[in-house]
Amino acid sequence: MRKLSTAGLLVAAATVLHGASLGAQANLSGQGLGFPTGQISTRAEGAGGATAELDPLSMVNPAALGFIGATTLFFQIEPEYRRVTIGSRTDNTTTARYPLFTAVLPVGPKWAFSVSSATLLDRTWTTSVDSNVVFGSDTVSSTFNFGSSGSINDLRIGASWAPNTYLRLGLGGHLISGSDRVFVGRTFAQSSAFGNFADSTTLGFDGGAVSAGIQLVAPGLAIASASFRKGGNLNATRNDTALGSARVPDRLGFSLAYIGAAGSQIAARTSLDKWSSLNALSQGTSQAVDAWDTSVGADLAGPRLGSWPLMLRIGGRWRTLPYTAGPGNDKVKEQSFSGGLGMMLGGGRVLTDVTVLHARRDAGIGVSERAWTLSIGFGIRP
Repeated sequence: MRKLSTAGLLVAAATVLHGASLGAQANLSGQGLGFPTGQISTRAEGAGGATAELDPLSMVNPAALGFIGATTLFFQIEPEYRRVTIGSRTDNTTTARYPLFTAVLPVGPKWAFSVSSATLLDRTWTTSVDSNVVFGSDTVSSTFNFGSSGSINDLRIGASWAPNTYLRLGLGGHLISGSDRVFVGRTFAQSSAFGNFADSTTLGFDGGAVSAGIQLVAPGLAIASASFRKGGNLNATRNDTALGSARVPDRLGFSLAYIGAAGSQIAARTSLDKWSSLNALSQGTSQAVDAWDTSVGADLAGPRLGSWPLMLRIGGRWRTLPYTAGPGNDKVKEQSFSGGLGMMLGGGRVLTDVTVLHARRDAGIGVSERAWTLSIGFGIRP
């Protein structure tokens, strides 16, 4: 890896490619190359992610596209309110995310196609540290600012085919791309006497992957689903300079859902993400680890709103985050619970989903992170 032109840029690039310390980032969830949003829709998040393998709006199983029913455009916003506690000190941050967009087009009774974009890893954070700087006999107060703004995104073109009532198959092609602007600077209380400074660098990522899915449907009873993503190369660059290459993480997922109650789903899901394939781009203190993601939940038909049922959702999720924290490379565990509702408006042409999630993240190093996330999804059926 080539050295950057200034010390400030060297610190910034090292933060992206070598991982930042827990103290630097002031969080557990955003270590390494970032936080995994899960690539699932608001409605699936309401059930803890348990229904993601069956959800045509989530970027998990392309075979699920056939369940869409009508042409749909879907957009999702997701602010997170996070509180990190280290001993007696706390740090509160808010991160605005736009993790998912998808457009699904059914063609006849057997085919459906989609173009979807979702965040694979989000790395947006800012930390400010007050410190004193000594210049000879003078001690000057200052604030040291550093952070990151960016993400790695996944653009998928997907298709599903239902040869009969009992079987659905799906394929997807993925373009993985993104950028990460890392910045560092210091401001002095006596700015007229001491010059402030700021510096930044932007890194780019590009790669690819393919995915496939299958669903076995027992009408009116249950759906068994499985999906697989095979990652290709993931390259990191700065301007025209290659900084390193790794592999897009493979993923294998399974779910089983009971659909015997009309309009409702009760599901369990588990998946394994091979995040360790990213370690070629993260060679510092924070290491990528393979992670299980398991959830159970329900999406239930509630009271009716006019001629449409109001959907009620509840779920729980247990997973390991991709990157370790602390000097001992301790795994970060996340436990979350969620609830939400969904409704149709405008004669069924407008879909509205709202989910509230509460997550607990711990790594056994005396640091705890608690987060509330409000996920809002809007769908339009032209």
